[in-house]
Amino acid sequence: MFASLLVACLCAASTLPQGSQADAPTGLTVVIVDVGQGDGIVIRAPDGTMHVVDAGPTGQGTVAMLPAIAALQPTACGKTFLSHFHEDHGGGLDEVLNALPFVAAIDRGDVNRPTTQNVTQYLAAAGSRRQFAVLGAVYPLGGGAQIRVIALNGNILGGGFVDPTASAQEENSRSLALRLEYGSFSMWLGGDLTGGGNSTADVETPASLACGDVDVYKLNHHGSNTSSSLNLVANLQPELAVVSCGAGNSLGHPTPTIVNRLNQAAAARALLSTSIGSASTIGFGVAGSIRIDTDGRRYRASTSSGDFLDFYCDEVATPALQPGDVRISEIQRNPAIVPDTNGEYVEVVNVGAKPVGLRGLRLVDNSATVTLASNFLLVPGRPMVFQVDGAPSRNGGQPLGMALPFGTTVLGDTSDTVTIDQGGVVVDSLTYTTGFPGGSGVAAERRDLLAANTTANWLGAPNVYGAGDRGSPGAANPGDATNHPVRCGVSIDNGRFTVHGTAFEFPGLFSVFGLAYGTTPATPFGGALIPLAFDPLFQAALGASGFFAFVPALGYRSVDVAIPQPNPVAGVTLFAAHIVLDFNLAIPGVSTATPFVLP
Repeated sequence: MFASLLVACLCAASTLPQGSQADAPTGLTVVIVDVGQGDGIVIRAPDGTMHVVDAGPTGQGTVAMLPAIAALQPTACGKTFLSHFHEDHGGGLDEVLNALPFVAAIDRGDVNRPTTQNVTQYLAAAGSRRQFAVLGAVYPLGGGAQIRVIALNGNILGGGFVDPTASAQEENSRSLALRLEYGSFSMWLGGDLTGGGNSTADVETPASLACGDVDVYKLNHHGSNTSSSLNLVANLQPELAVVSCGAGNSLGHPTPTIVNRLNQAAAARALLSTSIGSASTIGFGVAGSIRIDTDGRRYRASTSSGDFLDFYCDEVATPALQPGDVRISEIQRNPAIVPDTNGEYVEVVNVGAKPVGLRGLRLVDNSATVTLASNFLLVPGRPMVFQVDGAPSRNGGQPLGMALPFGTTVLGDTSDTVTIDQGGVVVDSLTYTTGFPGGSGVAAERRDLLAANTTANWLGAPNVYGAGDRGSPGAANPGDATNHPVRCGVSIDNGRFTVHGTAFEFPGLFSVFGLAYGTTPATPFGGALIPLAFDPLFQAALGASGFFAFVPALGYRSVDVAIPQPNPVAGVTLFAAHIVLDFNLAIPGVSTATPFVLP
């Protein structure tokens, strides 16, 4: 009985996305297009239908938006949404509507509508496709994704109203506020909605309260002081914030006040901008166009250069970190090419058997304590850089990392103690003094990630990165001599279990995931003992989709298996193992057996 039901579980694995959690998730894609000083957003629904929210200034519809749409290979054109009638949001929308057969052009309606040229051009292009947005309406996008209207013209979902005519920026206060949803993923798109700053109407407070928690916040009004109020940040509680603004813009966007409000020591959030902005504001990463991919459980934010950050949706529970799960792997405490205030960084790496969530992780040194509000997903073997400045043009050419809050972490040139902890548990700690490896322009790199954190376990970085300092931020240390065992881990979430495997020493060989009811008698094969009984479940696993593959270059992979609902075998203990085979079918590495219980 159990055998047939569990074999059915394995067969159901083919119905789930088979990409490893080391890969970008598939489903919904959102691109915040670099349109200069403006907003332009492209959404590809899971079924391939394309939608647009704003389209940047005049000319950017053709120059930036249409190429971004084409790059996503849409199967159909759906709806356009215009947040409000300012030229930096709608100037390019007529170009998009004239070029592609979108079926509906949705906007805030004709209440106090401006009569500017860009509005006239938009109305002509929209023609009979034009529709007025409806407060509270849910617009299906395809494949399970949808947009919900939270606010328009000062009217708030649930019955509130804030008078836009009482605002110093009436048109901004009339902006649509939209909540994009797919599975557990949610994102706020609010145009230039105002929050009370600079004598504007505070529409943000009731609108964000009606919206509730989101994963991603697209900054209202390009990071202006008019918007992103304290109440909005508290109500939305985003893990990732993204802002679209022009390089060298004369408006001060994004302002230091707003950057520091979103990314602060007590709640450090990932913040990405399409450009370096107007000045030398620090506290965000510079990305060009920002692409977000999500399967509704996790999401990846990628830059134009291909760098990325991974996150869990905030509804996904992640186990607390244990000592040694994540290790400090590199530290640049005294860059020479750029000032310390731009070029310092601390790199960490996941050395465990499965991905970890970093929400609540604290980075502590002698100068400050920074606590992560972002639920970063860090897969085994992948380094992550905590950097004092996220702009590569200023930080010496580092890859994308977590830009720390401005003025918090200041590493001592000769001595300091750097600790990462979570919930009172010290995960790893490094103390260095005079004579520690590295120094001016040279990062210190860890030799053995699994060995004690002594001075002898560190060396000065041999390789040059970026503008000329030495180190390997965001990459494996060239002097790494860690002897990683083959490992297996299992996580259970949302009607599925995921088998994770690491084999850092064996890229390119065969990776096999095994499942069994028990561990005795062990199965002899390829000159080794596989710590699983060769029972019917093990035999079924050998033929299940995704259970046999090559070891990726990173050395980590995973596969999801659906659990029948309701689960007829709840409470059954299973065992998983990770087996590495060479091309002679010998086993150079095998994990121990990992027990887990089906919920």
